[in-house]
Amino acid sequence: MKKINLIPTLSTNIGFGFLFWLCSQVSFGQNYNAKIEGYVTDFATKKPIEGISVTVRQLRKGVTTDANGYYSISVLQGKYVISFTGVSHKLVVKELKLYEDTRLDMEMKESAKDLDEVTVTGKKAEDNTRSVTMGTIKLNVSALKKIPVVFGETDILKALTLQPGVTTVGEGAGGFNVRGGRVDQNLVLLDEMPIFNTSHLLGFFANVNPDVVSDVSLYKGGIPANYGGRLSSLLTINTKNGNPEKWRLSWGAGPISARVMTEGPIIKDKLTLLVGARVAYPNWMISQFPDRYAKSRAFFYDGNAKLQYRLNKNNSIALSAYQSYDNFKFPDDTLYDWRSTAASLKWSSVINSKLSLDAVLVNSYYEFGMKGLKDFYGFYLKSSIEHQEAKVNFLYTPSEKHKIEWGANIINHKVSPSTLNPDGVESSINRQSVRDEFARETAGYVSWEFAITKLLSIQLGGRFSSFSQLGNGRINNYEVGVSKTKESIIDSVSFSDGQVMTTYSGFEPRLSLKVGLDDNNSVKLSYNRMRQYLHLISNTTAISPVDFWKISDTHIQPQVGDQYAIGFFKNLNDDMFETSIEGYYKDILNMIEYKNGATLLLNPILETGLLNAIGKSYGVEISFKKNKGKITGQGSYTYSRSFAKVQTPFPLDLVNRGDWFPSNFDRPHNVVGSVSAQVGKGWTFAGNFTYTTGRPITYPDGLFIFNNQFGNNYSLRNADRLPDYHRMDLSISKDTRHSKDQKKYAVWNFSLYNLYGRNNAYSIYSTRFNRTNRFYQLSVLGSIIPSLTFNLYY
Repeated sequence: MKKINLIPTLSTNIGFGFLFWLCSQVSFGQNYNAKIEGYVTDFATKKPIEGISVTVRQLRKGVTTDANGYYSISVLQGKYVISFTGVSHKLVVKELKLYEDTRLDMEMKESAKDLDEVTVTGKKAEDNTRSVTMGTIKLNVSALKKIPVVFGETDILKALTLQPGVTTVGEGAGGFNVRGGRVDQNLVLLDEMPIFNTSHLLGFFANVNPDVVSDVSLYKGGIPANYGGRLSSLLTINTKNGNPEKWRLSWGAGPISARVMTEGPIIKDKLTLLVGARVAYPNWMISQFPDRYAKSRAFFYDGNAKLQYRLNKNNSIALSAYQSYDNFKFPDDTLYDWRSTAASLKWSSVINSKLSLDAVLVNSYYEFGMKGLKDFYGFYLKSSIEHQEAKVNFLYTPSEKHKIEWGANIINHKVSPSTLNPDGVESSINRQSVRDEFARETAGYVSWEFAITKLLSIQLGGRFSSFSQLGNGRINNYEVGVSKTKESIIDSVSFSDGQVMTTYSGFEPRLSLKVGLDDNNSVKLSYNRMRQYLHLISNTTAISPVDFWKISDTHIQPQVGDQYAIGFFKNLNDDMFETSIEGYYKDILNMIEYKNGATLLLNPILETGLLNAIGKSYGVEISFKKNKGKITGQGSYTYSRSFAKVQTPFPLDLVNRGDWFPSNFDRPHNVVGSVSAQVGKGWTFAGNFTYTTGRPITYPDGLFIFNNQFGNNYSLRNADRLPDYHRMDLSISKDTRHSKDQKKYAVWNFSLYNLYGRNNAYSIYSTRFNRTNRFYQLSVLGSIIPSLTFNLYY
């Protein structure tokens, strides 16, 4: 690009305003702009890196890379120092002489943090104030191994419950609850594969091995338009790509499980493989429990595999597979088991510097069952759900200020609600089954993100989804003006295979807005509407092996949720400290509640036991983090309420007289604190404290006599509460590395879970004695739990 000087013989009749404008563009004797652009990729995986800061140091001007790893900066011609920095990658600095447009691609090596310093967040601290998104949690997976947890088993879900707005029913409870939502209202994706049960050992551990995980993101609000199908949250878990240069091995063990992972190149710089597995041996520990539990038995395993093939610089294919299995036997004659099998095939292509696409094929299958082992009453009860999906997503970045995404997906659902078969020739159990259900879900979406100014950004999107229940099947018609019962069925209509039985559709707008007050302070707003076409039918507050999924049909409508959120975000001391306060409000239509005494399992007319309800939840989340230094930590307080209200014209079906009542997950006050301190070379001390209001529960408030038999009377649902929950944990870990680049090392962790032996109530139940009720408290873990684990890396 040539230098252009102003011509001295310009006509004097040119206005001074135009002269001023022209001079500001070219300037006397100065250089014109030059553009530097390129792609930033990971040195090991060759995968684009999003969020790398590219800065011109002399000008203090910079941009961040987009989802394709692309960046572009325009500057005046001259000599500059360009730096590339990221949360998990080593700093790269380049000196350049820019006299024309220049292409600079950069490969960055993943960094091992200095042993004397820890970063607790998985995202850049400046995202707290400068990103348009809100209500988002990103975990630093490498730091999880130093958090004190039960039995020393590193757990992604337990780490999430240390974040504001995320709770669980209690110890030994599967799943998690976000902002007062139900367990089935969370969409959990492992490499785009939906996981329908996230727990091992009836809820003690997450069923994803953290050793194979590269990043974890939880969206509590502002959910991207390319995702839908659940009301409360989106949890994305992505596994690592195999090391393209050399084979690596790691393994470890704890009190109840062992794990191993290996990764490396099959064809160098082309084809990589990662394999990880975990297996449990908890029976020796269960045998130490009190006699009434000592005869219980348990087992689980899980495995992950990922093949990635790099076709060329701009195209790659990744095949991911996952399988897990659990069984659990109580001291009586019942065995529970559940398993997940899933696979995804993803093609990623960078079409040009501005356009890329991802195309994904997914299959996920989940099955759970219950086996009766009693003589002459042997049986096996089975239920399952299968998800088959094709999805394509385009990303277009016309400039560093604009990002546009669009795409579509189609999902085939198959649900087998329940089948009961006799087990053994001498069994007196009769075969029963509920008809399989089929559905097809489609959606199209678009999202536009635009940085209007340095301080003002907007993300606007929409999703249109459609859902059709398919045959074969039958729709029952009920008598008008009376409650739905078996006796009120007047006729039914049958449908053949593939015939459309019922259709629902609707628009789902998404909006996020960031108004920066300056570089360290901002206000954010968000709104999103979600539709949920699948429902988990359960008569317990936690996931259990006898829960089953149900497809929306003529009588059970899709749930629809609207969430509004506003927050103030502030960073201090060069992003060392991160603070935020967020408020939210949610409205939900077509929630499922249950009639008193409803029969759920093996019920071919399930709608007769269900009630249509509306829901609302609201709350405030206050968070403080220290992200850098030898002492790091986080503290948060959440005030959250969640209510339900049954809508029915029939007085006998009303719950709590038709008034609002607390949902099963209404826990108003939640206080969480965590700290991590470097106390010596490689030594880390960590501690957690959790306090939560006890969850709602329904106690019998009296007795009645019918036919000379006593029965419990329950007048109001969820009118009582369990005692408040609180717990403290401590751990100390040792990293044997002497330098951050050391490849062979070990990490040891000793932890004390429930330090002061709190008997936290999981439930309270009653038994009748003469003419009164006696109440008893069930505590899953009522004592301190010590554990020692280790991990070796080669």
